Order: sequence, then C-alpha cells, then structure tokens
Amino acid sequence: MDILFAQIQADLRSNDALRQTGALLQALQQSAAGRDISVIAKSAVEEIVASPASAISKKLAFDLIRSTRLTTDLWEIVCTGIHTDLDFPDPDVTAAAVSILAAIPSYRLGKLIADCNKEISNCFDSPSDNLRFSITETLGCILARDDLVTLCENNVNLLDRVSIWWSRIGQNMLDRSDAVSKVAFESVGRLFQEFESKRMSRLAGDKLVDSENSVAIRSNWVSSMVDFVWRKRNALMVRSLVLPVESFRATVYPLVYAVKAVASVLLRLFGSFQSLLKMLTAIRWTPEMQRDLWEFPMWFRIWHRFWLRR
Repeated sequence: MDILFAQIQADLRSNDALRQTGALLQALQQSAAGRDISVIAKSAVEEIVASPASAISKKLAFDLIRSTRLTTDLWEIVCTGIHTDLDFPDPDVTAAAVSILAAIPSYRLGKLIADCNKEISNCFDSPSDNLRFSITETLGCILARDDLVTLCENNVNLLDRVSIWWSRIGQNMLDRSDAVSKVAFESVGRLFQEFESKRMSRLAGDKLVDSENSVAIRSNWVSSMVDFVWRKRNALMVRSLVLPVESFRATVYPLVYAVKAVASVLLRLFGSFQSLLKMLTAIRWTPEMQRDLWEFPMWFRIWHRFWLRR
C-alpha cells in the first residue's frame, strides 16, 4: 500500500496531465475502499489545487478533497487556489473552482466570499454554459444553508452580496441554456423548501429555533423571489414548458409556491377589509362625525356615502 501511495504522489508531482488524472482516479478508488488518503490529499492540494493544472485534474482534486478532512493550513491553500482559479482564462477550470465552494468550512466561507465577490459575480455573465451552470448550482446550495444565514446576521456587506446573488439565480431561470434554467428552478425551489421546513420545525417545537434575525433575512429573500416569480410568471411558465418533461416537478414548484403566497396575501387583505366594513357599518354616525368625515380621504367618503344609501 505504501508503494502505491508513493507512486500516486510521484504522479501528482509530475507535470503530465494524464499521469495526474490517473493518480487522482486511483486515490478516489482508495478513498471509496475506506482507506486513509490524507497524505495523498495533502499532495493533491499542494500540487494540483495550488498550481496550474487541467480542468479535469482540478475537478478530480476537488472531489478528492471532499472525501477527506483537511487541516486549517491546507484549507488556506485551497482558498488561495480557488481565488486564483476564479480568474483563470479557461472557464472549465473556473467552473471546477466554483464547485468546491460548497465544501468550504463555515469559518472560512465568509472571508472567501468577501475576497472573491467580484469574480463570483462575473461568473453569472460568462458566455460559458458550463460556468453559469456551476455557479448557479453551487450558490443555490450554499445560499440556502443555515450557516450562511447566520454569517449574514453579523455582516451587512455579505448580506447585500448574497441578496444580489439570489436575484441573479432567479434571473437564470430564464437562461437560454436548458441545464442552467433547470438548476436555477431547483435552487429557487430549495430556498422555498428551506423556508417552509424552518417554519414547520418552529411550529413543531424544534429545539434548534432560528433567531429572529435569521428568520427575517430568509423571509426577505423569499419575499423578493416570490415577487420576481409573480412578475415573470408568464415567461417562467413558457420557459418551463420548453424544458424536458423530467424536470417538470422542479420547474413547477417555484411557480406554485409564488401563486399560493400571493393568493394568501390577497385573501388576508380581503378578510381584513371585510372586517373593517362590518365594523364601520355598525357605527351610528352623528352629525359631528359626519363633519369630521371630510377629513378622511376621498375613497373613504365615497364608500361611506354608498353605505348610507343602502
């Protein structure tokens, strides 16, 4: 086994992309077999992630990182490599770097987002379908997480960035690429599902109760997304019909959720208005109250005159 690991490490240190790819595949096989590959992961971080390499090698190296635990020093190297790769000319390399963002520990995620804000935002405008798919899928997983919502509570700048990215994910539901559009629908649906599950857990008496700030932050994201889906409902319905039938469940959920949310608000407003009408019609209007009525808006005076004639 030591000989095999030594050979894998030697291949990782080579500049041959084919040998590096083969070594990473062997390391993933050893990880799947349940063996400790922390030594190989260290070599992969130092030789692949922190150095120029092919998109396939980068992707395999990040898959290897996900399958093991890294020390704080190695995570710092990984974050530095991600920051470098986000500016790489090859969009496939950038897409591979974006995909590992979901595995970054919470204690390092906030600083990485702050350092790479511009590069992450530029991924949404990339002409590469693969890169737009990767950024939409990855951020759709990260931004709905509890730890990120907690980070946003104490960082206004991070909250502003995340809110902007949610709006970009919503816009990607109308992307020209079917793959990007589908994963954007799934990301928005995940945001709605997370909000519903948190509300249900609070009603069920779950001990892990979110703070008021985190609930307010998530509610603001949900309300903004519901507003976007409602305003663009016709275009979104047409876009969902173009997608393959296998993705119907994922694409219809955000639309149904938005319609239910808007209908719920309208019903509450209608119920409140009915209660107000019943209360005002039960009042016995005196001449003094009639004179004071002219201080109210025009719509109220018209309504009052109508009801007095009944």
